Amino acid sequence: MILEYLELCYIAGFVDLEVSNRPDLYDVFVNLAESEITIAPLAKEAMAMGKLHKEMGQLIVQSAEDPEKSDSQVIQDIALKTREIFTNLAPFSEVSADGEKRVLNLEALKQKRFPPATENFLYHLAAAEQMLKI
Repeated sequence: MILEYLELCYIAGFVDLEVSNRPDLYDVFVNLAESEITIAPLAKEAMAMGKLHKEMGQLIVQSAEDPEKSDSQVIQDIALKTREIFTNLAPFSEVSADGEKRVLNLEALKQKRFPPATENFLYHLAAAEQMLKI
């Protein structure tokens, strides 16, 4: 198993396909050999595929299929795309009351009127980055 931290999440790589039968171990299962992406049943609602999800999935598959790229280059491609998506969240954030970090302005996000899957994705991205006001 390979474990990498990429700013927003943990990615675990497995060589045993039996992991695909254990949805309790993942939210998203990417089978590079078969070019398939599977969403675990418990994550389906929160992970409804929107444009951002599809772009990320296509990037992962295309990058992994490139015989010129090593595993670490694939991981770097994913990290770069993740940072790009995170940059899209910046306009919907503001400095926290204590001035130490940026927090999501949920009203600003809702005013943009993104499709529900995109809004949900960006909200969960903010949560993963500890950008929610509590």
